[in-house]
Amino acid sequence: MWKTFLLASFTGFLLSMSWSSQGFPGFLFIAFIPLLLIEWQISESPFKRKKTIIFFSSWLAFAIWNAITYFWLSKARPAVDPTAMEVQQAWFAYLAPVILNSLFMATVFMIFNFFRTKHGSFYGYLALICFWMSFENMHLNWELSWPWLNLGNGFAHYPSWVQFYESTGTFGGTLWVLLTNITLFVGLKRLLQREARKKYLRFFASGIALILIPLVFSIIRYSTYEEKGDAVEVMVLQPRLDPYREKYQKHESQIAQELVQLARENVNENTQIIVGPETAIPGRGQSDIKHLPNNPLFGEVKQLLEERSNLVFITGAELVNITQATQSPSPASIQIERDMWYNAYNSVVKMESASNDFDVYHKSKLVVGVELFPYTSLFKPILGTAMLDFGGSVHSLSTQEERSVFSNSFNSAKVAPVICYESIFGAFTASFVRNGANVILVPTNDSWWGNTDGHLQFLDYARLRAIETRRDVARAANSGVSAFINQRGDITSALPYDTRGTLQKPMLLNEELTFYARNGDWLARLALFLAGILVAYHFSGLVLKLMSKYSKR
Repeated sequence: MWKTFLLASFTGFLLSMSWSSQGFPGFLFIAFIPLLLIEWQISESPFKRKKTIIFFSSWLAFAIWNAITYFWLSKARPAVDPTAMEVQQAWFAYLAPVILNSLFMATVFMIFNFFRTKHGSFYGYLALICFWMSFENMHLNWELSWPWLNLGNGFAHYPSWVQFYESTGTFGGTLWVLLTNITLFVGLKRLLQREARKKYLRFFASGIALILIPLVFSIIRYSTYEEKGDAVEVMVLQPRLDPYREKYQKHESQIAQELVQLARENVNENTQIIVGPETAIPGRGQSDIKHLPNNPLFGEVKQLLEERSNLVFITGAELVNITQATQSPSPASIQIERDMWYNAYNSVVKMESASNDFDVYHKSKLVVGVELFPYTSLFKPILGTAMLDFGGSVHSLSTQEERSVFSNSFNSAKVAPVICYESIFGAFTASFVRNGANVILVPTNDSWWGNTDGHLQFLDYARLRAIETRRDVARAANSGVSAFINQRGDITSALPYDTRGTLQKPMLLNEELTFYARNGDWLARLALFLAGILVAYHFSGLVLKLMSKYSKR
């Protein structure tokens, strides 16, 4: 039995060693093979409780992968003098997704085992691909969303390998990984069964071809792709502000002044757009959306815009909307007194010279447990109103239905304001592009988990959004890493972590739509459709058996 768990651990470590930003994604092509070997050998063995062994083996493999890859989540607390409560919250924020996500993955693997043992290997492997991709799609769309380990994300540090994401999105990478693992495993299985050499070599050759053909195509596409669009000069600000203590101990006006001062120190005659990080202008309940033009926190920004003509300022802000109503205006509304409610937002605000107008976009993909209380009607009676406090909100934020695109009076830039966590979601980001965006700006605050691998993985995921949409990406981080990313997914310049400063570069405004930008996660929808057919096939077989049984009576 120890060999079984050793093989499962091997899968977990191979998956972990594949991951960005320090891993090598080549391991992804063989990572599932030890686990597939376990499933086959245990299913064919005389052991009792076979499904229990397979389930716990797969859970162990996926738990190791989850535990290692985002161990940085456990560091989500101040580096100096963390309180006991903050330490407990950090470990809960880490262990909850490790346990739940690995259980979800193990459940998908058991669905594969069920179909393979009931209907044969072809339907089993097809079920593994379809249900795994459907699981990843679910993680992109439900309220317990945590798509960090979607398999296609594993290539984020190697953008030249996945230029075909402009057509498939990250689900193309997931399909690539699973199909290659299955093909190579079938070859190994035939080798172990001592079948004819020609039979297993055919599968090994097919597996190698599955790796090389998309890889060679992608590298050629990477080498020959020509970036498109007119240029606009963009500056990103990195103020280096501690999100736990300094941000909420300094006076709000001082923080706003320092942010604008950083811009004023570095702006030049070529600067056209300035971008501040997520929640750079803190409100903490004081920046009412209806009174933004008169809000003193934006006074410094307006003064800078008055000094400079043809300048656009885009920055993150914490906003609220206070309304009078006899009943709650929305599920996220919070009652402050009788018939008085407020909704809190993590937003991006756009201002420009010679205008008193504000364009606003509200973050709509929220971090579960920190910005979003999931499935309120189900969990609130059990958990109360508890939320994790990691440099953000302690109640559910409000969102908006449509993806806003910011245009301006001075140039042809149409900005997609993709806020922090939203940059993990490919189809979500593509919806900005379908609404007309020709450049992507990502205001973010990664520093709440310190100088760990988390913010580097996050940076790499933004590179995938550049490939999928063929849009330049500028990332303005609170403490780093701020960066510019071109349409091929290359980081062209970056500001190191824990550094105060700015970056300025021309960004190209591409107007063309990629196949992925037009169609979103079409591969995931196809996988879900096929998964439905597999379920229908299974239940139709049960119905036919029952009909046959009763007809013989």
